[in-house]
Amino acid sequence: MKAVLAVLFLIFSLGAFAQKTGVGLMLGNPTGVNGKHWLNENQAIDGGLGFSLGKNSDFSIHSDYLLHSKGAFFFNDVHPLDLYYGIGGRMEFGDDIELGVRVPVGLAHTLEEQNADIFAEVAPILDFIGRTGLELNLAVGARYYFE
Repeated sequence: MKAVLAVLFLIFSLGAFAQKTGVGLMLGNPTGVNGKHWLNENQAIDGGLGFSLGKNSDFSIHSDYLLHSKGAFFFNDVHPLDLYYGIGGRMEFGDDIELGVRVPVGLAHTLEEQNADIFAEVAPILDFIGRTGLELNLAVGARYYFE
């Protein structure tokens, strides 16, 4: 539990010293808090802490390195959607600890005036420690950015 609190503190304190860091919520699998730190205009690191919804409500933590393609798509011809993709890791704590590789792919829309973004992503996971096999995470969420 102390490790969970330490990670939560770290995510929420990023805004105090980072120039372009966002913190928000995600719904889906997992459901919880997430954060994103921009390295430059096209690269970011994200992470999340949450619980799986459904039969097993296991706690998980993940982090990904992401590449963004700004304005890859447009919604209603005026709202740009960024395509992002990357690679990362995920650890899930249930009956056993599972460790796997995530490959997230998603769409994000930046709300410039609100200093926020909204996103939807799918992330196939290949677990190689604990219960091995393929899994799929789906999530939607929003983040507020500190500047």
